[in-house]
Amino acid sequence: SRRFFRSCDHLPCIAMALAGGTGESKPADAEIQAMVDELRSTAQQRAQAKGWNGVFERWEAKDVKTQVVAGTNYFVKVAISDAECVHLRIFKPLPHTRKPAELHSLKLGQDHATEVTYFADSDP
Repeated sequence: SRRFFRSCDHLPCIAMALAGGTGESKPADAEIQAMVDELRSTAQQRAQAKGWNGVFERWEAKDVKTQVVAGTNYFVKVAISDAECVHLRIFKPLPHTRKPAELHSLKLGQDHATEVTYFADSDP
Protein backbone atom coordinates (compact mmCIF):
# COMPACT_ATOMS: atom_id res chain seq x y z
CA SER A 1 0.00 0.00 0.00
CA ARG A 2 1.08 3.55 -0.59
CA ARG A 3 1.47 6.11 2.16
CA PHE A 4 1.33 9.84 1.63
CA PHE A 5 1.81 13.04 3.53
CA ARG A 6 0.46 16.39 2.42
CA SER A 7 2.11 19.78 2.69
CA CYS A 8 -0.23 22.77 2.31
CA ASP A 9 1.66 25.67 3.87
CA HIS A 10 0.62 28.36 1.35
CA LEU A 11 1.83 26.14 -1.49
CA PRO A 12 -0.10 23.76 -3.70
CA CYS A 13 -0.61 20.47 -1.90
CA ILE A 14 2.01 17.94 -2.87
CA ALA A 15 1.59 14.22 -2.21
CA MET A 16 4.83 12.32 -1.82
CA ALA A 17 5.28 8.57 -1.40
CA LEU A 18 7.11 7.65 1.77
CA ALA A 19 10.00 5.18 1.78
CA GLY A 20 9.08 1.52 2.17
CA GLY A 21 5.97 1.03 0.01
CA THR A 22 6.01 0.04 -3.64
CA GLY A 23 4.97 2.55 -6.25
CA GLU A 24 2.44 2.04 -9.01
CA SER A 25 3.28 -0.33 -11.84
CA LYS A 26 4.58 1.47 -14.91
CA PRO A 27 5.97 0.42 -18.28
CA ALA A 28 9.67 -0.41 -18.23
CA ASP A 29 11.91 2.11 -20.02
CA ALA A 30 15.36 1.84 -21.65
CA GLU A 31 17.10 2.31 -18.27
CA ILE A 32 15.22 -0.65 -16.75
CA GLN A 33 15.88 -2.76 -19.87
CA ALA A 34 19.62 -2.01 -19.61
CA MET A 35 19.61 -3.02 -15.93
CA VAL A 36 17.86 -6.35 -16.59
CA ASP A 37 20.07 -7.01 -19.64
CA GLU A 38 23.10 -7.05 -17.34
CA LEU A 39 21.39 -9.64 -15.11
CA ARG A 40 20.15 -12.04 -17.81
CA SER A 41 22.81 -14.74 -17.34
CA THR A 42 22.50 -14.54 -13.54
CA ALA A 43 18.72 -14.93 -13.83
CA GLN A 44 19.12 -17.89 -16.20
CA GLN A 45 21.49 -19.60 -13.73
CA ARG A 46 19.12 -18.97 -10.79
CA ALA A 47 16.16 -20.33 -12.77
CA GLN A 48 18.09 -23.48 -13.62
CA ALA A 49 19.21 -23.85 -9.99
CA LYS A 50 15.50 -23.86 -9.07
CA GLY A 51 14.94 -26.76 -11.49
CA TRP A 52 13.75 -24.81 -14.53
CA ASN A 53 15.05 -26.46 -17.72
CA GLY A 54 14.23 -23.84 -20.34
CA VAL A 55 16.11 -21.00 -21.96
CA PHE A 56 15.02 -17.40 -22.16
CA GLU A 57 13.80 -17.06 -25.76
CA ARG A 58 13.13 -13.35 -25.17
CA TRP A 59 14.37 -10.93 -22.54
CA GLU A 60 12.10 -7.89 -22.65
CA ALA A 61 11.34 -5.80 -19.57
CA LYS A 62 7.60 -5.05 -19.60
CA ASP A 63 6.54 -3.46 -16.28
CA VAL A 64 8.26 -2.25 -13.14
CA LYS A 65 7.39 -1.25 -9.58
CA THR A 66 9.91 0.38 -7.27
CA GLN A 67 10.43 0.44 -3.53
CA VAL A 68 12.74 2.98 -1.88
CA VAL A 69 14.83 1.42 0.88
CA ALA A 70 18.57 2.06 1.50
CA GLY A 71 18.76 2.11 -2.28
CA THR A 72 15.95 0.95 -4.58
CA ASN A 73 14.25 -2.41 -5.06
CA TYR A 74 12.95 -2.92 -8.58
CA PHE A 75 10.23 -5.51 -9.18
CA VAL A 76 10.36 -6.14 -12.93
CA LYS A 77 8.16 -8.29 -15.18
CA VAL A 78 10.34 -9.69 -18.00
CA ALA A 79 8.88 -11.51 -21.00
CA ILE A 80 10.90 -14.68 -21.71
CA SER A 81 8.57 -16.07 -24.40
CA ASP A 82 5.28 -15.21 -26.08
CA ALA A 83 3.42 -16.90 -23.21
CA GLU A 84 5.66 -16.66 -20.16
CA CYS A 85 7.31 -14.06 -17.95
CA VAL A 86 9.63 -14.08 -14.96
CA HIS A 87 9.45 -11.52 -12.19
CA LEU A 88 12.78 -10.17 -10.96
CA ARG A 89 13.56 -8.49 -7.67
CA ILE A 90 16.60 -6.29 -8.27
CA PHE A 91 18.35 -4.19 -5.63
CA LYS A 92 20.22 -1.09 -6.77
CA PRO A 93 22.33 0.44 -3.97
CA LEU A 94 22.56 4.17 -3.44
CA PRO A 95 24.85 5.88 -5.99
CA HIS A 96 27.54 6.87 -3.47
CA THR A 97 28.28 3.15 -2.83
CA ARG A 98 29.36 2.71 -6.48
CA LYS A 99 28.02 -0.85 -6.34
CA PRO A 100 26.12 -2.40 -9.26
CA ALA A 101 22.52 -3.56 -9.23
CA GLU A 102 22.11 -7.17 -8.14
CA LEU A 103 19.46 -9.80 -8.64
CA HIS A 104 17.97 -10.69 -5.25
CA SER A 105 15.33 -13.18 -6.40
CA LEU A 106 13.09 -14.28 -9.23
CA LYS A 107 9.65 -15.83 -9.65
CA LEU A 108 9.19 -18.34 -12.43
CA GLY A 109 6.01 -19.39 -14.21
CA GLN A 110 4.37 -15.99 -14.49
CA ASP A 111 2.21 -15.05 -17.48
CA HIS A 112 1.82 -11.73 -19.27
CA ALA A 113 -1.40 -10.94 -17.36
CA THR A 114 0.11 -11.40 -13.88
CA GLU A 115 0.89 -8.08 -12.22
CA VAL A 116 4.35 -7.70 -10.76
CA THR A 117 4.19 -7.23 -6.98
CA TYR A 118 6.50 -7.25 -3.97
CA PHE A 119 8.01 -10.66 -3.26
CA ALA A 120 10.85 -12.11 -1.20
CA ASP A 121 13.12 -15.12 -1.79
CA SER A 122 10.88 -17.43 0.22
CA ASP A 123 7.76 -16.60 -1.83
CA PRO A 124 6.68 -19.29 -4.32
